[in-house]
Amino acid sequence: MSAELKTGLRRKYRVQVTVAIYREGSLSYKSEILSPAFYSKRTEARDHIRQEIRERLTHSRFFRSSRLDYDLVRYTEEATCNTYLRYTIQDTEI
Repeated sequence: MSAELKTGLRRKYRVQVTVAIYREGSLSYKSEILSPAFYSKRTEARDHIRQEIRERLTHSRFFRSSRLDYDLVRYTEEATCNTYLRYTIQDTEI
């Protein structure tokens, strides 16, 4: 890409959610979902993540994860199949 076109690009941010399911301690499913919303500031994306986590903690059976690589976890009653969520901010130029 030429330098002329690149100067017209602006940095935008998106929220990516990673969903991972562990069955009996082993990763059995993993998917990454990219939010369709763009944010002009990283702090706006961070605020969106905070709000999303707050709502999930309040209105669902998710808890803060004790694992460092995930933000939230939902345990099954048998504790053999747990769902983990991780939120990250992806930056792009558009």
